Amino acid sequence: MPTSTVTEVVFFRVRPEIKPEAPETNQDSYNLLWLLRDTKQQHGHMGSAWGRTVEDEDVIVWVLAWADARGTSRSVLLQPYLAPTTEVLTLFTTLTPAVDIGTLCGNPVTELCPLTFPTSLTPDKHNEVNEALIKLRSEMLENIQVSDGEEAKKVRPRNWSMGHVDRPGTRSHPTSPSGEAFVVFLFIGWESVDAHLRARETEQFLENMKPLREMMLPTGAGLLPGSGWGMSHAIFREP
Repeated sequence: MPTSTVTEVVFFRVRPEIKPEAPETNQDSYNLLWLLRDTKQQHGHMGSAWGRTVEDEDVIVWVLAWADARGTSRSVLLQPYLAPTTEVLTLFTTLTPAVDIGTLCGNPVTELCPLTFPTSLTPDKHNEVNEALIKLRSEMLENIQVSDGEEAKKVRPRNWSMGHVDRPGTRSHPTSPSGEAFVVFLFIGWESVDAHLRARETEQFLENMKPLREMMLPTGAGLLPGSGWGMSHAIFREP
């Protein structure tokens, strides 16, 4: 698949009876799967995948790769399938390296991790954030070590893409000195959720997260302050 320029990520919670993985279950399940598939016909569509989160199986994450910033899903059409009093959360990001849909679907599980930082950071601090993220990625992919004889490859990430959220570029945040925050979004492929949790105990993770935690907002793991959207894991498939 050609390298994509823009990645759209859509989070939404469906009613329990909605099962696009089993479209024969009911008409709404069929219709949602049709919507996910029909998006392939849109101009600039380069690939898409969807998956339920491990933490809450009613939450679906829809990832779309677009050729440029003009591409967008028709997420407004998701309304008939949503759980009551829920919201659709959509963000656009330019990832490095770009997420390949085939790779995404090949991961046993993918971590979706938003990190939130205050917009009041100085330019030098912005650079420190970027440098710390690059170092964290490098250490986790190349130098991860385990102390109990377990093979490092079992806890090493399979792939790692990250980038600033371009749209919306900033969002309100109650604990930010400026009242606003920007988000860096990470897609990380793992052998399992347990492998990810094991990796978080390694020296490479703990030491290289320190400078990021010093700059992150207290609710840095949450995409929207006070909401249920935060770090999660999903198993993706193509529609």
